[in-house]
Amino acid sequence: MQLSNNTVLITGGGTGIGRGLAEEFHKLGNEVIIAGRRKEPLEHTVAANPGIKYAIVDVQDAEEIRRFASGVVQQYPALNAVILNAGIMKPEDLTTADVSAAEQTIAINLLGPIRLTSALMPHLLK
Repeated sequence: MQLSNNTVLITGGGTGIGRGLAEEFHKLGNEVIIAGRRKEPLEHTVAANPGIKYAIVDVQDAEEIRRFASGVVQQYPALNAVILNAGIMKPEDLTTADVSAAEQTIAINLLGPIRLTSALMPHLLK
């Protein structure tokens, strides 16, 4: 991958590893869009890094992912790189009948990236 002059979308870009990647790609001369479900961390990252853009998306929601992908492609037609970094890690207690934490982890960490990749693939293949 060419490390500069890209338009890069980074999910989970408001905190942690995603923020670090966003800041480094931005410093290398890329247009960077960070995405996540929580507006406040995204706004803090953008405020600390003028030029980075942000968009809200909850990768747990299949319909929202479709809308998001369509909108991000329209707003950033030069989009050519995606880093799927959004994820959660919750403790799971499988000694109880409650598997909601496991189901949420699968929806966000597995299905979210698959759905977003699928939604963006027609644009990225152009």
